[in-house]
Amino acid sequence: MAPNGKADVNALEIGATVAITLKGAGTVEGAVYTVDPVTKTVILFSPAEKPVTQDSRDVRLVPHHAIQTIKVLKPADAADKKALVAPLPCVDVSACRKREEDAFEAMESAMAMLNPTASASGQACFDALSKTLDCSWNGDAINVLDQVRVDPPYTEGSCVSLDGNKASLGRIQKILAAGLKKTSSADSLAQAGR
Repeated sequence: MAPNGKADVNALEIGATVAITLKGAGTVEGAVYTVDPVTKTVILFSPAEKPVTQDSRDVRLVPHHAIQTIKVLKPADAADKKALVAPLPCVDVSACRKREEDAFEAMESAMAMLNPTASASGQACFDALSKTLDCSWNGDAINVLDQVRVDPPYTEGSCVSLDGNKASLGRIQKILAAGLKKTSSADSLAQAGR
């Protein structure tokens, strides 16, 4: 068993309850499930923070380089070792697939909001408009609600109505002017703070 305080993961006993102090990131506690001999990663089991079933457990992987100290709270005994080899709960593959699809869609939506060829002011203009209106990029031009196109240099004068509706053009020009005013105020404050 690792003496208290030393970060010798090779000396940890399977089933021992430990508190691992992480370098600059708090402490984690749990029963030692195993230690990967190659990467020196400690795998801990602990009671689930959000249990789904009575046997729910959290599994934490703690890499050796992140460990500051290890304190043995309770040595391993036969009951602990037996509990650690109990079967893990089933993984709901459909729920995992749904989470993956949702994350991928969110990432695609976020990426669609970025235009690597637009100027910084163009991206700032897009960000300001997209907070309240449905926007998309069309090359370096911003398409707003399929009613107005905002061309570089992204000013009120560079707005073009796509459907002839002067009311929507005026409304979008006002929103753009307010967004540009906020952006220039924030830039001025940032410059003054340097």
